[in-house]
Amino acid sequence: MTTRLALILAAAALVPTAAHAGELSGTVRDASARPVAGAQVVIPGLGLATTTAEDGTYRFDDVVEGEHRVGVELGEGNRQFASASVPAEGEATRNFFLYSARSVAVAETGMNPVEAMLLETLAARAWDEAREVAANEETGEAVSWRWRDLDG
Repeated sequence: MTTRLALILAAAALVPTAAHAGELSGTVRDASARPVAGAQVVIPGLGLATTTAEDGTYRFDDVVEGEHRVGVELGEGNRQFASASVPAEGEATRNFFLYSARSVAVAETGMNPVEAMLLETLAARAWDEAREVAANEETGEAVSWRWRDLDG
């Protein structure tokens, strides 16, 4: 009887069990925080792919529980990857903020890509302010200094 029980338990261990699955969703935004429509989001290890909607959102249902590498592909071989931990039940969120090519180039020199992206945005705003001051100088209009938030 003990041998029979051992054989039954061994056979039961060989039968695959149903894997737990959760959902993974998020939003893809460009370096200016605008939603990116039509970007392909992939989970290469699972062979899954989807495309972002007009508002930059994406969603995967029934993703096997665990840590996964998730990527955004924008064409011409441009990809950005991050990891996502998907629960056995429920939903995980992985948002993407895509770096500009300039931010990536700066990051290759050792600077954090997020800092590079912020530096690029602030530099662009400073040039806009300088152009406005120069235009006012030519027309003789008074310069009005004001703080502009990142939304413009």
